[in-house]
Amino acid sequence: MPFHSGLEITTFIRRELMKSTPIIVLSAEGLENTVLEAFDLGANDFITKPFSPAELAVRVRRILQA
Repeated sequence: MPFHSGLEITTFIRRELMKSTPIIVLSAEGLENTVLEAFDLGANDFITKPFSPAELAVRVRRILQA
């Protein structure tokens, strides 16, 4: 994203807005520390790009059923 990272947006949604909106981080950077930070900040899932539409659909369904 041009102005804020996904991790910054996740932090804002969880800590500032205090929303429980499901968050799936889609990132080209799949480094372990980035994935762990996303989960620590409140992301529900993390997918490394490239990914298939079928994988995304399964993960969205799983979160919505929880």
